[in-house]
Amino acid sequence: MRITVINSGYVGVVSAVCFCEFGFRVCVEEDDPQRLEKLKNNTAPAHEPGISQMMKKHVAAKRLVFSDNLPRYVQQSDAIVVSVPIGKKSDMDSDLSELHKKMEQVALSLKSDGYTGIFIKTSVPIGTCSIIAKNMRFMRPDLVPGEHYDIIANPGVLREGSAIHDFMSPSRVLIGLESDSQKARAIVSEVYSSLLKLNIPFVYSDYETIELIRAATIGFIVTKMAFINEMAELCDRCGADINMLIKGISFDNGIGSKYFRVSPGIGGTSYPRTARILAATASSLGMDLHVINSALTSNKIRVTGIKDNVMRLISDDSDSGDSVRKVSILGLSFKQLTSDIRESASITVIQDLLGENVEVYAYDPLYKPGSEEISQIPPKIAENKNFHLVESVYEAASQSDIIVIMTNWSEFMSIDFKKLHELMNKKPGSKPIILDYRNMFTKSEMNDFIYISQGQRTKNIFPY
Repeated sequence: MRITVINSGYVGVVSAVCFCEFGFRVCVEEDDPQRLEKLKNNTAPAHEPGISQMMKKHVAAKRLVFSDNLPRYVQQSDAIVVSVPIGKKSDMDSDLSELHKKMEQVALSLKSDGYTGIFIKTSVPIGTCSIIAKNMRFMRPDLVPGEHYDIIANPGVLREGSAIHDFMSPSRVLIGLESDSQKARAIVSEVYSSLLKLNIPFVYSDYETIELIRAATIGFIVTKMAFINEMAELCDRCGADINMLIKGISFDNGIGSKYFRVSPGIGGTSYPRTARILAATASSLGMDLHVINSALTSNKIRVTGIKDNVMRLISDDSDSGDSVRKVSILGLSFKQLTSDIRESASITVIQDLLGENVEVYAYDPLYKPGSEEISQIPPKIAENKNFHLVESVYEAASQSDIIVIMTNWSEFMSIDFKKLHELMNKKPGSKPIILDYRNMFTKSEMNDFIYISQGQRTKNIFPY
């Protein structure tokens, strides 16, 4: 079987290398010359553990190629996987122009002497696949759906940092069809034969239901994440222990433990944006999704509150006679194992602190000075004279009395706290401060610091 993956974005390249693992020959289409050149040099579009090695392996085996010749490979393929990233007109509205442009190119290139399964892997707003199917019939009236081609909704939830695992071993596979086409079911069974052998559940339904299943899944996850962050703050106020709370409620069969981790906020583009679009879709139908909207509001309050807490610590030090205007931030990406800083709480906090004329020293394992990832940092931050990227945790520590842990990089677990203590700008009679929004450590490990986490039965210094 031959598969063409359209667009070399994050989902596209992950899908391509995983389809190669399944034994298929795959072409990734990319019309941007610079991105295409990088792909040919085995450079992945974003950091994802294992993806570069898989690219090299399958290119060497001649199972994976990259090309800008979309018509040629569409003609040769049994399946087309569309993974065009969706732009945004606003926080609540998607820009589907690039997706429809690519679908037009696919339509005009489809073969008429065979069958092609067209999988929409892109996570789209509810109703999009129906529009695509309608447009396809208009653009190619000579082709018959179910005989020459089928539009197949096939969204997934690929978590950055574990996307390859999620693709190769998903909790379920979602398949949306306009009608019960036997050829569509056959191509799905062939494309995902490896997953069928693992007894992965396949959910078949209409387009709108499949699109809503994905959006509702993310909406529920966002609600769980916002909920546990609120419980962590409640633990602080009433003296309870968040770790035991999570353990206790996770044993309940109706709840479970997944996504119950304290964090500085829900980041990345997929979760918060999908939840907002879900809420906007409901609003357009005259309905208010109170639970989802409340979770989004809770997350916004969570992120903006971090700056407020840091500023309180700065004010406390100012009152003691020495004005502290330098803060070290550990972690830029919204979670470990990814370079993605889109909607990262860390980026928002840094921008807020710079707005308060605070000098910020930031360290992230993937955003070291001179790294390619630096270009992703918003210009308002990168060009600010008070923003500094540093080479290590220890260089960051040497610059301030306050360290704020924002990303749960495993590297931070091996910090030499004795060395850290020696480097921080201590004042006589005071301890350096670590503000940990990931609850990575325990109070007993931090006797030489003022260690502020959430809900770990630590003394709460923030007034309510």
